[in-house]
Amino acid sequence: MRIFAFLALGSLLSACAPASVDKSSVRATQNAPESTQVDVVHIPYDPNYPRYVVTVEPLTFDAPGGGGDHGPHTPGVHYGWGPWGWGLLPTGPHAEAYRPPPQTVTATTGNAIASQLETALSNAGNIVIVDYEYYLQNKHTKLNKGERGPFLIRGSVTEFNEIAEATGKSTGGSLGALGAALGVAGAIAGNTPAAATGAGLALANPTYENTVARRTGSVAMDLKIVDPNNGRLVGSIVANGSFTSESSASGYSLFGFGQASNAFAASALGQADRAAMNSATTQIVDRLKVVR
Repeated sequence: MRIFAFLALGSLLSACAPASVDKSSVRATQNAPESTQVDVVHIPYDPNYPRYVVTVEPLTFDAPGGGGDHGPHTPGVHYGWGPWGWGLLPTGPHAEAYRPPPQTVTATTGNAIASQLETALSNAGNIVIVDYEYYLQNKHTKLNKGERGPFLIRGSVTEFNEIAEATGKSTGGSLGALGAALGVAGAIAGNTPAAATGAGLALANPTYENTVARRTGSVAMDLKIVDPNNGRLVGSIVANGSFTSESSASGYSLFGFGQASNAFAASALGQADRAAMNSATTQIVDRLKVVR
């Protein structure tokens, strides 16, 4: 019993150490977190085709609903006895997986997507971009030799699902109740070693848990390339993007002391939009190749 007391005292003293943070690790940097990075599309100039002058109109948001649901609850481990987890067995820190808030759209989402599309199109060698505000004031844009257009790209966000897929898994358990049952059974049967072993196991109540939760959302835009001189469509495309969040938590405890930790990483709706605009750029360039 003295050994148990010393172990408990040592754990308590180590747990009372002052909290600290690594201040150098939270400095601002020029790099985006790995989970938010999106590869940039690059389409080299093809001399077999002309240069296409385009302008991008801010997109509208016409997707039904808002996708604001939090989704299914993160699975967890039940502690203690009884339907509410009450009990006298000692428990340590509880690891809980992070549930991120829902991602929503605002009135400026269309402008943001248009800017992302302009950035992506600027990496296509055969595309020349005209600022949309300038185009509105000067619709008869002067073309240089070898250029075609101007073409107006307009579209709408037609699909937005905050949670298209969701999965969760939780594993773990404790031996405290088993120890208590063994101790009671040993005492009733007059088996002293079994009673002592059960009492020690119940007091230690070794507990382990591990939880993983993952959510995936989706967004889609319908875009069209319009010849403003006659209103005809040069082509239409559908661009899709997805964003994912994943959280995990794990922990253990012994004699009521232990450790719990969690981790979280996610891509955002904005990154899904940018990935979709990369796909849109490739399709737009292919559609414009029919114009010579």
